[in-house]
Amino acid sequence: MGPRPMSIRVAAFVVIPVILVAGVLALQSAEHVPDAAAATARVSSALPAPAGEMLPLDHPPIRGASPHGSMPSAASEAPTIAWKMPGAWQEAPNPNAMRLATYRAAGGVEVSVSRAGGSPEANIQRWITQFDDVGHEGRAEKTVHGLHVVTVDVLGTYIGGDMTMGQQADAKPEWAMVGAIVETRGLPYFFKMMGPATGVRAARPAFDRLVDGITPM
Repeated sequence: MGPRPMSIRVAAFVVIPVILVAGVLALQSAEHVPDAAAATARVSSALPAPAGEMLPLDHPPIRGASPHGSMPSAASEAPTIAWKMPGAWQEAPNPNAMRLATYRAAGGVEVSVSRAGGSPEANIQRWITQFDDVGHEGRAEKTVHGLHVVTVDVLGTYIGGDMTMGQQADAKPEWAMVGAIVETRGLPYFFKMMGPATGVRAARPAFDRLVDGITPM
């Protein structure tokens, strides 16, 4: 046979380099895939979990959120005061995590101790709005062992709305509340006595003795 035509030799010289270049580009692309996947994983781990979704137990903390999707409790702060339960009262289980202590007195009276933020005035107004047909409201200030204490008492129809009292309550006429807000170097403490007016009046001296016996730690 005679020599190959020039067009065949030129085509061979063109096709072979193209195949080689394509192979090199394919290898380089494959090398960059793990890096892209790693970058995507880093971005995904930096994003906060969707609202209401719990993070895995071994997940590192996310800035601006608690490690397992729950807000830190005020009860986790170191205590700054101490008090003593009156002897005639009974200790009861706390209905929720906001309570530090729950006591029961005669006459259907319940006393709660909690700790939270907010100014005394804002919390007093919140307490007052839990009553309708308010027939009496009073407040006073005093110092107990160097601690500033604001007390408030309300008489009327209790309509509920207090998170520390558990579920929403039915309207209860002739109910009373006596509260004491104790300001400390940390979050303030809230002592709240609630129940039928006759029972609250009977338990008031014991409540006052409890508050007057509070000592800083």
